[in-house]
Amino acid sequence: MEDFASLSGALLGVAGEAAALTGPEGAILALTPAFARRFGRDDAWRPGPDARLDGLATPPLAEALRRAADRALAEPGRELRVEGELLHLASGRAASAWRVSALVAGGRAVGVLHRLEPTVRPVPAPARPLRRRDADRLRMLETLTAHAPVALFEYRVGPDGQITLPFVNPVALDLFGVPAEGLERDGRKLFAHIPPEDVAEIAAVTERTSRSLRSGSVRYRIDHPVKGLRHVIGEGAPMRLPGGGVTYRCIALDITDRHEAERHAERMDAELVRILERLSRVAEVAPVGLYEFREAPDGSWSFPYLSPRMRDLVGLDPEGEEGEPVRDVFRNVLPEDVRGILESIRRSSAAGQRWTRRMRIVHPERGLVWLRGDSLPERQPDGAVLWTGALYDVTEDVRREAELAEAHARADAMRAENERQALQDGLTGLPNRRAYDRLFADRVFAARAGTGPEDAALVRLDLDHFKHVNDTLGHEAGDLVLQRVAQVLRETLRPGDFTARIGGDEFSILLAPGADPAAAETIVARIQQGLAAPFQHHGRPCRVGASFGLAHTGELGVVGTELQVFADAALYRAKESGRSRLELFTPELHRGILADRRLAVQIQDALERDAFVPYFQPQVRARDRGLHGAEVLLRWPHPSLGLLSPPEFLRVAEQLRVVPRIDRRLMERVREVLARWTAQGFVAPRLSFNMSAGRIRDPDVVETSRLLSAGPTRIAMELLESTLIEEEGDLFRFNLDRIREAGIDIEIDDFGSGHASIVGLTQVAPDVLKIDRRLVAPVAEDPRSRNLIRAILEIAQTLGISTVAEGVETEAQARALAELGCDVLQGYHFGAPMDEDAFLAFARAWIARVA
Repeated sequence: MEDFASLSGALLGVAGEAAALTGPEGAILALTPAFARRFGRDDAWRPGPDARLDGLATPPLAEALRRAADRALAEPGRELRVEGELLHLASGRAASAWRVSALVAGGRAVGVLHRLEPTVRPVPAPARPLRRRDADRLRMLETLTAHAPVALFEYRVGPDGQITLPFVNPVALDLFGVPAEGLERDGRKLFAHIPPEDVAEIAAVTERTSRSLRSGSVRYRIDHPVKGLRHVIGEGAPMRLPGGGVTYRCIALDITDRHEAERHAERMDAELVRILERLSRVAEVAPVGLYEFREAPDGSWSFPYLSPRMRDLVGLDPEGEEGEPVRDVFRNVLPEDVRGILESIRRSSAAGQRWTRRMRIVHPERGLVWLRGDSLPERQPDGAVLWTGALYDVTEDVRREAELAEAHARADAMRAENERQALQDGLTGLPNRRAYDRLFADRVFAARAGTGPEDAALVRLDLDHFKHVNDTLGHEAGDLVLQRVAQVLRETLRPGDFTARIGGDEFSILLAPGADPAAAETIVARIQQGLAAPFQHHGRPCRVGASFGLAHTGELGVVGTELQVFADAALYRAKESGRSRLELFTPELHRGILADRRLAVQIQDALERDAFVPYFQPQVRARDRGLHGAEVLLRWPHPSLGLLSPPEFLRVAEQLRVVPRIDRRLMERVREVLARWTAQGFVAPRLSFNMSAGRIRDPDVVETSRLLSAGPTRIAMELLESTLIEEEGDLFRFNLDRIREAGIDIEIDDFGSGHASIVGLTQVAPDVLKIDRRLVAPVAEDPRSRNLIRAILEIAQTLGISTVAEGVETEAQARALAELGCDVLQGYHFGAPMDEDAFLAFARAWIARVA
């Protein structure tokens, strides 16, 4: 009762306003007469028991009112304002503004008061109250028109020509894309988005139906502001008004989808006509003949369609009638081809697969002609099979195929000849590396399969000083030497022996099965004897020397390609031992190969583990024994062999081609060491690195060197004297110049070992010469050694180059070198190579002692 009293009191308090009360769930509990009039109803109008404000407002306004009511119930005492379009019974949509607040009773919200703010143009009350039955019918009509799926509106033309719209349902407003405001006064606003030419058409229909008072329809377009171009069909029923003028009850329906479907169908029909016309023209001029071939359900055959070109191809009259008998179409086909054609047709029909066939005909005008037919079968509803296909002249194709087959035969013959030539060395006439690899692989395969001999004797031959022949006598002489070797081999070897030039000045000799090492040595001796005989080149006598490596096995299937490695190892030993000799592969050599392989694996593993470390050997100034710097030396803490220096692993590393990679990582680690020393308050005055020629050619050597030289420590790169600058390429020289430009000194290591020339020295223009330890060792006792070092120092002083003496082991050597004028001393007399911690301690102690 308290809630009802509160609601009643609230409504009485706003009786003069357009207001409505809703419960917490949103149902309308009560409303004022002014509220009913705002919606075009009479004062007695009441909504149904479960009615909500949703039915009186557009969806956006209804949603806004619901949110405002929920918020008012949650925040009693707060008034919210909402704007939107309500649904007027006569004029459709109308702008409105609402104030929403909660009603509170007993300390809680019991309802929501909705008050409509006054409008600029108040809606007049109905002239008379409706009876209840009429009111019910009116409500039903309102509901029907408001929710009808089509646009409904009344279009009225007054006696003075004034156009008004007494009624427009929401669907019409949405369809025409116009607001409800102002439509009652000026109905022409309904046509605001209709193109002028369509408005004229509507006016013509309206004029015509106003005279006949018969319904009329018209199609027109609406350029909707949101939905774009729409197509509409409208129909109106005219009726004269008592006071003059005409009113039209109109209906409008959006037929855009139907219009698009009709247009699409029209386009498809037109396109189909164009396609048929094009196909017809193509059939008349195409170089292929088009046909339809039909197999009836009873098994009989016919040609329902033959294009003019098809008729011409088979030798028929191009202007003949359709429905040509099958026997006439096939009458010019060679009899031996007819049976195959008919059988292929039956197979295509049974399997439903594509039919393709070549045939020969004797054309009445063109003689023998090759034709090819292609068609696809399709099963018809009546059980018949219809092939649609094409027939074309392939006479030229057949001719080209014959020519191509003949060309392939010639090509096979040429390929065989090329293969023979590809297996032969063009200069010497001997088999080449490819032929050797093939023969050796066959011998190994046969041995493993048990179909060939297990024993094998392989000799590797390499000419001695062949490069000197090319350099001094020219390549023509070199070619003559190679041809002479080939001649000696052919004259010396037995019929079962095989020899090949495998590259440059290298030859391989695979002796016939059954040759033991003694027999192989006898054959090699005869080859050496033949090569020792001089021959003439432009009147000058020439002699050829060669080194030989021999490997023999009785288990070729087991040893396989390793036999070649063994022969190479023996050849390498022959060259190391003085050349012009034969070396036999021995177990000792085998152990060396296995050791090198193990070492190669360990080197790769050490690179992966970053196991190579820098060591530092101190360098001191000769005049005052102050610390000059250190030479960075590579060391490898081997897990089982202990601390290794480069001579113990560098040869294998060079074979693996990883020396530049090791050098690069060494420089990076030295950068890290310098950073740690700096953090501990020590700055090394100068560091020098041994640098291989391969590392100088490395693309990133310049950047790595620049990063090293960025700190306070002076950096130098040592080049071995054996690196002949004159023989290095442009990349080497370019990188060397860039290293110097980065502020890095260049040193020549092991100077005096006999390789560098004065010209080469001036080309490099080093900053430092390091005198070889073999010259330094006797300097304290041997006057000749002192004189030689004095000469080197004078050359260095003349060129403005500093000097470092390596291998200083005694105080007497140090004093003698200082007296001769050497700048810097290095050797075990001052300190052995040491790791970074030991060198840091040494440097600090040395500096303190000298100071």
